[in-house]
Amino acid sequence: MALAISGCSMTTLNTQLGETSLEPAYDFESRLPDNDDRLFIVLAFSGGGTRASALSYGVLNALRQEEITIDGKDHRLLDQVDVISAVSGGSYTAAYYGLFGDRLFEDFRERFLLRNWPRTYGWVLANPVNMAKLASPDFNRSDLMARFLDDRIFDGKTFAELSLGALPFVIINATDINNSLTFSFIQQQFDLLCSDLNSYPVSRAVMASSMVPPAFAPLRLRNYPECHDKTKPWINQALQDRELLSRKFAVAQGLSRYLDHEEMPFLNLADGGITDNIGVRGSMMSPVAHRGDVEKMAGAFGPEALGKVEHVLVVLVNAQVYPPYPWAVSGDEPGNLETLEASFDAALNTLTTENIAQARREFLAWGANITQKRPPDRPEVSVHFATLTFNQVDDSARRAKYNALPTAALQSQEVDALTALGGELLEQSEAYQQFLDSVAQLTNWETKTDTRP
Repeated sequence: MALAISGCSMTTLNTQLGETSLEPAYDFESRLPDNDDRLFIVLAFSGGGTRASALSYGVLNALRQEEITIDGKDHRLLDQVDVISAVSGGSYTAAYYGLFGDRLFEDFRERFLLRNWPRTYGWVLANPVNMAKLASPDFNRSDLMARFLDDRIFDGKTFAELSLGALPFVIINATDINNSLTFSFIQQQFDLLCSDLNSYPVSRAVMASSMVPPAFAPLRLRNYPECHDKTKPWINQALQDRELLSRKFAVAQGLSRYLDHEEMPFLNLADGGITDNIGVRGSMMSPVAHRGDVEKMAGAFGPEALGKVEHVLVVLVNAQVYPPYPWAVSGDEPGNLETLEASFDAALNTLTTENIAQARREFLAWGANITQKRPPDRPEVSVHFATLTFNQVDDSARRAKYNALPTAALQSQEVDALTALGGELLEQSEAYQQFLDSVAQLTNWETKTDTRP
């Protein structure tokens, strides 16, 4: 039976930012969990459809089973995670955990991972009620699927309900195709639109993050006129300094276009993988998130917190695949669509490799910078950077099976294999094990593995 989407046909738009808000802003300062200040743990979940969702789900499950002893008490390592930055397929897992916590391990597999999404999409489009909605110029297929996600996956939740209490600060990332920039769903980014993120549906952010063109049209955000938070001092300073080859200048130049409401009344968002398919450099290490001061990671750390952090773990969960093209194996000449696909893959693979390498350099530089400015009696900041990919599977036949997995309509055994692999790759990671060792050695914390299934 065809599926219907509840509610009227008007597209949900972002609301204007008021002078005051009853809810704390969706930013680092308000939403970082209250866990141990000596640890700072960042997870990044890549794109790659349901394949990426399942792999990142497996990593969260493995962290749930890892326990460390802090000041004589056992704690799940998962509860020490501070930030999850995600893009496209990885954003579904991140958002679900950020909203529902451990419920992720109860129903996410059946509710999301095992769903045949191409078939579901077809059913949604075929519904006569939804077809009538699509006749409106203000409603497109992306709006339609965002409504479905809102009803069936995310229970109508908004950002006011995301990352509360002990849950990590979740950053969902899309691409601002107006200005060729990563767009992170955090209040600092919404300030530039004079808009309040708290009232925005999480489902629409996740949909924006995973809209691969041309299958889905961009989702739009309204750019409201002048407000007290629209102009950021760091943007003006970067434009004045004119360090033309710096990333700060490039980002500031793009963001400066937000300031003219008449020139850019709407912002158009598409798949986050267009600019950063690993979901960490464009968001976690962005000048937008840190008020222009990435060296201090000013958005996440005030002076007091910065003085306490000792052990940093960054885990990148990369579900990118490298399958051989049939035409390359057969020796046939690729057609136009095959050439276009291969060209897109080449650009994405190169960008992802560069983003991972640059993110690693920036995190290590940040740790060294903080250590250098500390008094001699303070411990150094140790940064451990783990990248989990299918390329780490030693057995070539097994690796080929993972590289051949599609982005949607996975079988139950494929979902379970990816879930198990996420934990396996994490445990095999040298950087992850070094982090556990450094925590034990430098702080006298003990690590052990929980025996729960």
